[in-house]
Amino acid sequence: MIRTGKQAILLTGFTLLEYLRSGRFFLELTIVIASYVVFLRPTGTPMNAGYLFTVAGIFGPVLAILSTGFMIGLGDRPQGYIILSHNVSRGAYLIGLFYAACLVVLVMYGILCLLVALTNRVVDLDLIGWFLASLPLILNIGLFSALTILLSPLVLGTGWRLFVLALIALALSSNVIGGPIINQLEEINPFLVTILRAVQTVLSGPLVPIFYGYQISISGSFSEVSVWANLVAQSSLLLAFLGLARYAFNQRDLIFSVS
Repeated sequence: MIRTGKQAILLTGFTLLEYLRSGRFFLELTIVIASYVVFLRPTGTPMNAGYLFTVAGIFGPVLAILSTGFMIGLGDRPQGYIILSHNVSRGAYLIGLFYAACLVVLVMYGILCLLVALTNRVVDLDLIGWFLASLPLILNIGLFSALTILLSPLVLGTGWRLFVLALIALALSSNVIGGPIINQLEEINPFLVTILRAVQTVLSGPLVPIFYGYQISISGSFSEVSVWANLVAQSSLLLAFLGLARYAFNQRDLIFSVS
């Protein structure tokens, strides 16, 4: 375990050097500046913490998906064979990509927060409150990064990726399949509706910590036990995603992209 951790840290540094050399960080910086100018620049009206973390709660996961996708592209190259041939575990290889992506997103989030702190002070937020409200946001960044790795061609084949995406779509379908559609289904087969609702409930369970974490960041309230329980749930879900990705990567044939 310790050896894998050391290998992952070394691979993180190597991946970040490749990332900097590619010049890709200019795209992330552009996204940061654009988000600041469009949503968080001074407008003459004092900004509150709820609005800041409403924007940041979307900014972080979206940037996590984009940055992780690029890191996967760096890892999914023939050079990966050389790295893995030097007694580097597949788990360390995958975790190194995850660490690199998360570090990039956290740095960009820090830059965004610094811009806000210097130019558009949040009236109802101190340093401790800023840190606490960032905790569930940071965990969501990790969750979206881990899920992106899990759903990448590097880890899962096409069939399994479509299957997982179908499960996610079904879990989110309660907001889409409703009203007239449900009424029509009940007329055709009430039992089918019962089964559908049960499946949606089961599949949407793992998504609850993600959405609740977003709400926690916006509210900034950490006085309830359920808030800290949700942080534990987010952490557990993150470990589960990484564990699944690592297991799938270890089990599949190692075929890197030739491009």
